Amino acid sequence: MKILILYHSGVGNTKLVAEVLNNKLRELFETKIIAVEKLSNEFVVDNYDGYVIGFPTYHAHPSGSIIKFIDNADSLSKKKPAYIYTTCGWYSGNALRIFAKKCIRKNIIPTSNRSFRCTATDGVLLFPFINSLFTFEKNLVQKIEREAERIKKEFIRESYRPNLPRFKLYSILNFPNKKIGQLITLKIFLHKENCSRCGKCIKNCNMNAMKPNNANFPLFDKDNCEKCYRCIHHCPNKALSLFKRKVPEKQLSEGFFDLSRR
Repeated sequence: MKILILYHSGVGNTKLVAEVLNNKLRELFETKIIAVEKLSNEFVVDNYDGYVIGFPTYHAHPSGSIIKFIDNADSLSKKKPAYIYTTCGWYSGNALRIFAKKCIRKNIIPTSNRSFRCTATDGVLLFPFINSLFTFEKNLVQKIEREAERIKKEFIRESYRPNLPRFKLYSILNFPNKKIGQLITLKIFLHKENCSRCGKCIKNCNMNAMKPNNANFPLFDKDNCEKCYRCIHHCPNKALSLFKRKVPEKQLSEGFFDLSRR
């Protein structure tokens, strides 16, 4: 079987999970791993026999990038199995259920799903003094590897049944917080004295929320921001921040997700 591992990763949590899954699944399958923003117009998703699709949860909803991908994707020629997962800092709400419904409409049939608790990408910027926001759930890598074994068993079956994630009742209590989080986008401030105008934040924003101004400084477009804060976390000079008068105390840099540290 040819398995496509697709993911959107804001800062690095979802990518980490995708890489662990890929390392285990390629023992049995022919795999290809790719971020959704790297897909070219010529890439044919239907050329694969099964799918692993991951995304971060932002305010109890799938990330804007993964929604954009699934909404724009062509329906598969026939029903094919998929494993879907999400990463979240607090809890995922009904994000998996929302995404699963969209997948089914495209003949991508979720056979199972999982939420992984990882670092809180917004929380570590707002509350850098809370150490638990920088941590992953216990034995994360081992749990991901167990999920890979489950995928192997499910994908080699002759028939597939959709496994729609249950509606989570606690999401009703969280509804006000969810709507506020979705409606309010925090402004990202530029600290010009730190900015080298390297353009990394602009290049890495696949939602086009960062654009160069006339002097090649990044200009924040609030309407396009999906709140991943990759631009802040991966800025090499701490030139971007959620606070007007101070730079980030801590960041989730790209090296933070090095598997050798886990």
